[in-house]
Amino acid sequence: MTKDSLLQRIEGKREELTDLTCELVRIPTVNPPGDAYTDCARHLGKRLKERGFEISYHRAEGSPGDTDRYPRTNMIARLEGQSPGPCVHFNGHLDVVVAGKGWTEDPFAAVVKVGRVYGRGTCDMKGGIAASVIALESLLEEGIPFPGAIEFSGTVDEETGGYGGVAYLAKEGYFSKPRVDHVIIPEPLNVNRICLGHRGAWWAQVETHGRIAHGSMPFLGDCAIRHMSAFAELLEQRLYPALNKKQ
Repeated sequence: MTKDSLLQRIEGKREELTDLTCELVRIPTVNPPGDAYTDCARHLGKRLKERGFEISYHRAEGSPGDTDRYPRTNMIARLEGQSPGPCVHFNGHLDVVVAGKGWTEDPFAAVVKVGRVYGRGTCDMKGGIAASVIALESLLEEGIPFPGAIEFSGTVDEETGGYGGVAYLAKEGYFSKPRVDHVIIPEPLNVNRICLGHRGAWWAQVETHGRIAHGSMPFLGDCAIRHMSAFAELLEQRLYPALNKKQ
């Protein structure tokens, strides 16, 4: 079966998957400040271009942190299918957080020991990026015809809000229909956990008002803190239970 042969091909690429993960970890895309974004984006772009993908680079000029020294460079790779159909898009963020203290190995050396890769970003999420690339390459090597298109994007600044990465590309319409129909993001959960959809975020500023009074005559006042407490209680009773529902 086509599915079985594809899975067998992917299974046979474990060493190649490890090698690509190590290559990406060794590009220190530390955020902040946003080091080596362009290097990492072009490394992936070069590889996918050799596989037949059309490559484009998108700098989020004016986004937080974007400078000539630290450009917010995103990469999109696209390959058209053999007939009209939906587009499946794979996305992964290139940036990693600061390494911090306590490492027993160089965090950007990508040391392989006992079947594991040790390095900053191995899990979150250069391993996921490498897995996406290997999966796409395996599909092409199997010669499996597909309708629509497949895409991959390497985006930046996820660790600091994503304003120069996913948010920028979304604003520009790169994740919207009719261009893209489905998005797969291989963030590091586990192999048996798949999250469907994302509620996004809603930011709000809430103010409560009161009226001052002398401590000896509190009945003349109105406590703003009590009003805020009542609002917080409403969140506990109504909002949080609603968000926990699987709908």
